[in-house]
Amino acid sequence: MQNLLILLLALVALAAVSAVAGLIGYNVSREGGSSVSTAISRGGFVFFSVMTLFIALLAVLVPAVT
Repeated sequence: MQNLLILLLALVALAAVSAVAGLIGYNVSREGGSSVSTAISRGGFVFFSVMTLFIALLAVLVPAVT
């Protein structure tokens, strides 16, 4: 039970980091002169890319720990 709670906490923390990365992607896109809709889609792409990377990392680390 405790391992599941730690995994959930790690997933929430990594989702927060992914959201920050998405916001950075949005801001970089806006500074580059993109329209708002294009910047939102690019920020979303960054968010989902980073979140996919973190989920893959957890998929490798969790079996190694247990």
